[in-house]
Amino acid sequence: MISRWIIGATALAAAAQVSAAQNTADRIRQLDSAWARTYAVHDTALARSLLAEDIVITSTNGTLKTREQEIADVRPSPGLTMDYFRTKDAQVRVFGDQSAVVIGLAEWSFQLNGRANAIRRRYTSVFVRGGPLGWKMVALHIGRAPDLP
Repeated sequence: MISRWIIGATALAAAAQVSAAQNTADRIRQLDSAWARTYAVHDTALARSLLAEDIVITSTNGTLKTREQEIADVRPSPGLTMDYFRTKDAQVRVFGDQSAVVIGLAEWSFQLNGRANAIRRRYTSVFVRGGPLGWKMVALHIGRAPDLP
């Protein structure tokens, strides 16, 4: 009798952990989409809420950027019209209840002084608990995307 109770309690606890991890993963996916949206609509206020002050950012060419340099990329610029900035194929891995990693593809299209550009990159971001939105991005790495099939 006691062993059935222990098995039942263990199963309930495991289900609660899976549910909590799924809720966290869903929230991180929302924030990942919000991050992409900041570039599409030039929302520097949301970018400041998402990006940790001491975020570590590595660009495609390997250079490091500060939070303020990244926010400058979010701002509107003369001659720039964003068509879209989106993420896709985002995979979220939750580690405990304090951190999560997102791996996905970022795609954006824009017109700069009348010239069309389309870019596709692989990205990895790390989120930890904290900040005004409950989670904040503390690391971002942008790299080459795999070739299209």
